[in-house]
Amino acid sequence: MTEHLSDEVIREARLGRPESVARLCVAHYAKVLKYMRYRVDAAAAEDLTNEVFLRVLRHLGEQKGSFAAWLYRIAGNVVTDHIRARATRRETPLEVEPVEGVRHVETPPAALDRQTEIEKGLAALTDEQRELVTLKFIQGLSNAEIAEVTGRSAEAVRGLQFRALKALREALERRGEGEDHDT
Repeated sequence: MTEHLSDEVIREARLGRPESVARLCVAHYAKVLKYMRYRVDAAAAEDLTNEVFLRVLRHLGEQKGSFAAWLYRIAGNVVTDHIRARATRRETPLEVEPVEGVRHVETPPAALDRQTEIEKGLAALTDEQRELVTLKFIQGLSNAEIAEVTGRSAEAVRGLQFRALKALREALERRGEGEDHDT
């Protein structure tokens, strides 16, 4: 889990104090990189994460409200810009690699198989649904925080979450049925 920064550190970072800005970036870099790896291909994830932090540094003095929601809103905008630049809509490849420093133990093969299945299921979702699932279940944001990130009401987030989980369940079931017929 990333370090929870005090309001004082965030306030000092907004004022441009180098030590506080550094703490802010270090505390959130791995989480944003992980978010990116679930949203875009692994080759682009690190570059896009760096772009997020460049934007954060440029606009930190203007930031108000929840820092985490603001940060993920920027990350979502960077993903949207990237997708538009590549002129693709739903076919963003998902090649998820472990984030350095996140996995410290050997992962059992069954867990890797489950993770691969989930990643393939996520690829079947719309970008909007994938963003919600990533923010909620991978990044651990609350519905209120997701509403702030996405500019939706909390009720709309709950509805999208319901549809996203239903679509993910159906995609995973289809994958499971396809494997049963292949064997």
